[in-house]
Amino acid sequence: MTKRRAPITAAELTAKLQANPDFLARQKEREQAFAERVARNRAEEAPLLLELRSVGLEIQALSDLVNTSAKYDVAIPILLRHLLLPYSDSMREFIARSLAVPEARQAWPTLIAEYRKASMGVGDNGFRLGAKDGLACALSATATEAVMDDLVALAKDRTNGSSRLLLLSALKKSKS
Repeated sequence: MTKRRAPITAAELTAKLQANPDFLARQKEREQAFAERVARNRAEEAPLLLELRSVGLEIQALSDLVNTSAKYDVAIPILLRHLLLPYSDSMREFIARSLAVPEARQAWPTLIAEYRKASMGVGDNGFRLGAKDGLACALSATATEAVMDDLVALAKDRTNGSSRLLLLSALKKSKS
């Protein structure tokens, strides 16, 4: 039989953790790793942001495109060109998610080719790879009735893993 511990408040737990040097050291390591990851991501996206700004898009980060309802047709060719460059998986995911807009429909052949090439699994940093998911979002957003057979084939292909779930919204909207 296990002994039950007396419940403690959040304030008590916080005080206990703040007094624990091992916890503080681990917390500092996590914060440092996060800051380094943010700095790497900012440096990696800088050339793309510069190019997007040159066509009038005043954004501070690529995630600004993903989180806007404004149209950015002028960015589609730039995003497509950068999608084909050798970026990190997380950067490719953001670029792909930025292409998850109906205005990127002409990019279907490129998106499907990149989706088929994208890896699944876990990266060197221990995080799940996300480019395939980002590409699945882009495929789902750009799908038309003309490409439903391709989309169905991708959704049926088990080698595409859980990213296939992101294709279902487009299939649900299909008339066929």
